[in-house]
Amino acid sequence: MIFGIDFDVINVENKVQLSISKDTQVGQKIALEGDEKVKDSSGTVLEIKHPTHNFLVNTGNNYFLLDGSIKVRYEWKDGDVFTDDNWGTLKAILEQDSDFNRCTYTSGSGFAEGVTTLGTAASDWKEPPMKYEPDCSKKIVEIMEDETIVLCPMQHTTGWGFKKADVVVGGSITATKEGTDCFIMFGQDCEIGGAAVSKNSIKKLTSNSITVENKSNKLCRLVKIYK
Repeated sequence: MIFGIDFDVINVENKVQLSISKDTQVGQKIALEGDEKVKDSSGTVLEIKHPTHNFLVNTGNNYFLLDGSIKVRYEWKDGDVFTDDNWGTLKAILEQDSDFNRCTYTSGSGFAEGVTTLGTAASDWKEPPMKYEPDCSKKIVEIMEDETIVLCPMQHTTGWGFKKADVVVGGSITATKEGTDCFIMFGQDCEIGGAAVSKNSIKKLTSNSITVENKSNKLCRLVKIYK
């Protein structure tokens, strides 16, 4: 595994671990190669096959872009489950989500990659568009802008759900509690009922819902983590 990005790590109630990138520079990378798999604290591989396409697996890493720009690249070779012929199917799945319009994808023999920038448009709560990825030899996340911030939640046990929403400068959104344990990660400075919430902090939802106001000068991405 190539791990060229520094992270601050937050352990949330010994239930989920949040890694937040810091001081990133263009070209820094995280890469999984060969048979490396993402696992939980008990060693369980966080990988589930797509229900109808055996060449796709669920995205075990759950990377969330909070600020800046990243490139995600997949490479496959002879013997991999994913082949050149399968890229069209995955691309069609991605195009069903409006977030695909924020990405610039290219592909060729043995690879596909996409550059994603946070953007400026608001969006309501939704599951990550990249729920599935190729079952292939190499998976790479690369920093494309200095000071890009990436959130990487790591499940201590399987079964956590993830959603994201984007709030424009001065805008607000309602966050509704889901599951028994529900946490919100704040990509920018916000307020809840007049109380300040700082950038890159996490709060547990104890009420049925809260209203989050973006008090920063940038688009604020919120990430909901629940089980």
